[in-house]
Amino acid sequence: MTESSVLEVPRKRRRFTAAFKARIVEACQQPGASVAGVALEHSLNANLVHNWIRTTRQQTAVPEIPAFVPVPMTRELSPATPQHQVADPIRLTIPHPNGPMVIEWPASEADACRSLIRELLA
Repeated sequence: MTESSVLEVPRKRRRFTAAFKARIVEACQQPGASVAGVALEHSLNANLVHNWIRTTRQQTAVPEIPAFVPVPMTRELSPATPQHQVADPIRLTIPHPNGPMVIEWPASEADACRSLIRELLA
């Protein structure tokens, strides 16, 4: 009897450059392209390509801007303040991704300021 033995060489894990991954993801996003088809063309596993697509979406995702942002008030106006006194302006600081927005409003026009805030938050 003759026995033959086959030695299997362990497969090395393939490494792909970021540019190659970007080309594959872009090819998958073309109209009419399927992820499985693109993967087969490049001898890749479709699940691996799906993983690259998910990773790309997560890296390029823009965080959502919250619908409601608390507005810190510098001071509270009391209704007992007489109208003839000159009061400090109402100062609103609104956080924004490009930097805080500061709005100064005359204290005598507090009702109009309140209406503006209601419209902005509606």
